[in-house]
Amino acid sequence: MTVAATQEPARLSPGPRGWLSEGPALIPGLITVALLLVWAVHDGGYDSDTWYWGALVMLGLLTAVVISRGARWARLPRAGRIALLAFALYVGWSYLSISWAGSPGDALQGSNRALLYLILFATMSVLPWTARAAVIALLSFVVGVGVMAVVLLVRLASADQVANLVIGGRLAAPTGYFNATAALFTIGALSAIVLASRRELPGLLRGALIAFACAGLQLSVIVQSRGWLFTLPIVAIVVIVLARDRLRVAVAAVIPAAATIAPIHRLLHVYQTGKSGAALDHASTLAGHSALLLCGLAFVAATLIAWGESLLPETQPNAARRRGGEAVAILLAVAAVGIGGTAVTQGDPFGFISRQWNGFSHPQKASTGSHFTDVGSGRYDFWRVALDAFLAHPIGGLGQDNFDSYYMPRRRTSEEPAWTHSLEFRLLAHTGIVGFLLFGAFVVAAIAAALRGRRRSGFAGAVAGAAMVPFVVWLIHGSVDWFWEFPALSGPALGFLAVAGALGRAAPAGAEAGAEARTYAEAPTYSEAPWPPSAAEAPTTSGTRGPSRARTRPAARPAVRTATWLTGGLALVAAAVVLGFPYLSVREVSVASDLARSDPTQALSDLTRAAKLNPLSPDPGRLGGTIALTAQQNATAESRFEQAIKRDPGGWYAWLGAGLAASAQGQKAAARHDYEVASSINRLEPVIKQALARVDTAHPLSPVTALQLIALSG
Repeated sequence: MTVAATQEPARLSPGPRGWLSEGPALIPGLITVALLLVWAVHDGGYDSDTWYWGALVMLGLLTAVVISRGARWARLPRAGRIALLAFALYVGWSYLSISWAGSPGDALQGSNRALLYLILFATMSVLPWTARAAVIALLSFVVGVGVMAVVLLVRLASADQVANLVIGGRLAAPTGYFNATAALFTIGALSAIVLASRRELPGLLRGALIAFACAGLQLSVIVQSRGWLFTLPIVAIVVIVLARDRLRVAVAAVIPAAATIAPIHRLLHVYQTGKSGAALDHASTLAGHSALLLCGLAFVAATLIAWGESLLPETQPNAARRRGGEAVAILLAVAAVGIGGTAVTQGDPFGFISRQWNGFSHPQKASTGSHFTDVGSGRYDFWRVALDAFLAHPIGGLGQDNFDSYYMPRRRTSEEPAWTHSLEFRLLAHTGIVGFLLFGAFVVAAIAAALRGRRRSGFAGAVAGAAMVPFVVWLIHGSVDWFWEFPALSGPALGFLAVAGALGRAAPAGAEAGAEARTYAEAPTYSEAPWPPSAAEAPTTSGTRGPSRARTRPAARPAVRTATWLTGGLALVAAAVVLGFPYLSVREVSVASDLARSDPTQALSDLTRAAKLNPLSPDPGRLGGTIALTAQQNATAESRFEQAIKRDPGGWYAWLGAGLAASAQGQKAAARHDYEVASSINRLEPVIKQALARVDTAHPLSPVTALQLIALSG
């Protein structure tokens, strides 16, 4: 009999002393989870004035964790240390790319976002996770996302400002971007299904998790993300493979899958009703009512099943039964995906795939009754230019977050994407082969550490497998979309991947003394022994013959410890500076934007301060020029736009603004030059064409008219 078969299930209510032992990991972990949920409800954390302060919070949390844990924070498995090192080198390379980026300000901001993810991953890696603490943190995130899903369904059912939630017939809330919303709710739904399959959890909680999974999948259908639809089969199969009890997970997925397919026509009808109005409200109400009813039924059914299962004795299947169950689980997953795909593609999955490929390789617009079956996408062109950027700059790429300026003069679509819409192309285009390999090394090492945690016996291994689900969704779906820029997606993906890796730490010496003959998979779970082990549980050599077989690591020399702490302290101070000053600049820009109409003079003063706080960012100059043009302060506008041009020569808007300011002052030659540069960057912008055509006439395009036209087209 294996050790795992004799272990008692982990309990979520360990008592006062148990909670105290979980505190070192659980308290920082729950703070991080709370931050992830705050980001999720604030446009996915996409805006810089949202994620910057979160980065500073995470930096403070990491500092507190490192100080409180002392030298123990560095006790990571080898794969975990390699992952941290590779990620740190990638972030360092990202900052180095500022030196060759066309827009250093954008490269700095992109590097700071990468630093945020490194800080988050490092924080979750060094915490002394136990299976109980890890599952509570993961449950907190999943329940939080599930509550968001239920609230959105309630709002749809009650027609509560549906036009603010649904844009063009597709659900955008809470992230503000359709595909990111679908990914967020898919992360929550699939994680909930995996957790709900565990007998260790209370029946009511398992029932609630299934209900949340239903809500998340139903909302994902209303989003109608084609990237989600294409990647869901791969995601589902990988999640099943990673799960410790594959058949149980597949069976747990039956209720959410059925509850999503049953009202599919009502869920899809939201898109068919148009952009807004009474028809949209009516369709949303029907979809919301149906979804909520099925979520309630799913909760009752799943809870009753969980209670009934708790009355049955738990048995350990033999190897043959386990393999058979795994095969059945994969077949169930494939069948569910096939049925769902047939439903959402209106019964013609193969024709759907053919039309989508033609629309992908030959961008076009053709509206049908469902966005799932529409064709046309700019991704082919985005990836074409991203590959061209990599081939032109193979070593270091364009510089972090510098794709938009490179794409604009080379585009064949009317779209103006800031991002490559693919994680892999992002790495190649932004940071070249060096950045791609460094981040690839991080991914491989982090997955290796997480798989080691997944191989742990009992509940700890199951929790590690569940913790990998957000990363699976993020990586696979993010290969055809832009999710790196959303901390509400990248945060849980990287953070819980770190948790899975941390669960793969070797058990304490006291728990493994004399157990060399056991396989790693049969070793006691990390959660069942206190960490660090008490003196009473530590192995001792007294009364034994011969040297001890336990290997001890020699104590670090005082000089080495001092150098390590000094280096770490300097790194934290540098991170605070590189994050703090740009954040203050972003806040000044945000305040100035709010004051633009009511007090333009004060707004311009705030932007002057913002430009000093971040001498690389073109944003203060662009916004200042726009405010000055609107206030008819043309000379001021020209100087502000010139500041933006110096910091980002590839931005067409600043060149257009400078031309408008020069034209308003009667400087036709200067205006023509600025317009021509703007046109060379963005030849498809109609306002630039109009400004050029009228620059030498008696009635040149006025700044106010130009800004109004840009606002209407944007």
